[in-house]
Amino acid sequence: MKKTKFVLALSMAAVMGIMSGCSSPKNTDTTSPESVESTKDTKKNADNEASTSIKVCWWGNQARNDMTKQAVDLYMEQNPEVKIDIEFTDWSGYWDKLSAMAAGGNLPDIIQMDHSYLKQYQESNQLADITPYLESGVIQTEKIPQSIIESGSIDGKCYAMSLGSNALSLIYNKDITDEAGVVIPEHITTEELLEIGNTIYEKTGVKTYYEGGLNGLIMMARSNDSNIFDELAANDLTSTLEHFEYVDQFARAESALTPELIAEKNPSVVETNPITDGTSWNCFSFSNQFIALKNASGGANLELSMFPSPQESDVEAMFLKPAQFFAISETSQSKDEAAKFIDWFINSEECNEILLGERGVPVNTDIAKNIKEKVDADTAKTFDYINKIGEIATPIDDPAPAGRGEVEAVALTYVEQLRYGDGTAQEIAEKFVEKSYEILTEAAK
Repeated sequence: MKKTKFVLALSMAAVMGIMSGCSSPKNTDTTSPESVESTKDTKKNADNEASTSIKVCWWGNQARNDMTKQAVDLYMEQNPEVKIDIEFTDWSGYWDKLSAMAAGGNLPDIIQMDHSYLKQYQESNQLADITPYLESGVIQTEKIPQSIIESGSIDGKCYAMSLGSNALSLIYNKDITDEAGVVIPEHITTEELLEIGNTIYEKTGVKTYYEGGLNGLIMMARSNDSNIFDELAANDLTSTLEHFEYVDQFARAESALTPELIAEKNPSVVETNPITDGTSWNCFSFSNQFIALKNASGGANLELSMFPSPQESDVEAMFLKPAQFFAISETSQSKDEAAKFIDWFINSEECNEILLGERGVPVNTDIAKNIKEKVDADTAKTFDYINKIGEIATPIDDPAPAGRGEVEAVALTYVEQLRYGDGTAQEIAEKFVEKSYEILTEAAK
């Protein structure tokens, strides 16, 4: 794939994604205003001019930004010969910014990477092969499961290290469900979600949110033992139509959020997510956003349950996802130092005592065990949730192909049309699949 085509494709990626806000395609890690800055030098850095400089970029909300800056400052204090510049933004602007950097040949040394975009950046030769650093022990992997390492590998070479484990979830306000006298099943079906939502609305007046975007499509295909991008690339309507029929059912239900409310509240943004002010009793999110949502809700009594699946499905759709990766850019002039920082970030207990699993359950098993003993009860819920998913999870889909960002964007457009009643589920599903097929076919050239 040509680099220019890759950059153009990524520039469309300012949309919701699999990872992260409330499980709408923008993923979940939104809300902080775009920020670019250098961390404050510690006293040691002030007294001793750094001989090496590296730049790190990530997406995240303000809590992540504050924690990561604190960890970076500690690293510079411990390594005064290193100066680290940081750049962060929210998810909605991150991929546009990264694609512009890639086009200009000035990617940061360390890039926070998502599983959905890993293959695209690797195929365009933007990422360094970090396998030699794993083999030499610069990045220590003795306490990291092989499956975690493989999640950042393509064709036998490792291009990114996972920073934590994550899983899609249904997050709900237990005070509201208790008031309505309902119990949320551990592994709820889509039909149960609609029925329970009706009861909650009748008893409390609080409405239900249903995930309409790419994460919903991905999970529907997985429930059919399929891959949504394989289906779209084959012009196959199967999982899309089934998902859009559910979206239509919820859109027509009095108990569900109206399209106007969804547009106003923007479930992809933590601070405005409808669960945070009680407009809805639930949302969909990756598990590492649980604490951010709880904080944005003013400490509401939130709980996690598994992402819903169709009642008739006998295929387990739940999977563990690398919450984020750190990758080293191929253009970096400080790859050795970047590798040392990544090793410290994932294997240092001091660092992880600052981060406290905000990017997901730590991948170092000893660190995860030690950190769980130090986190609060709510953060411990996310650790327990990941352990529970780990017992039943099926393998994660392969990294998405080129064109994923555009597909994600048009999915939002067509789901909005469906919610407003601008066509039947069949009609809009056909339009979405046709458009997605065009996007993926063109991106693959």
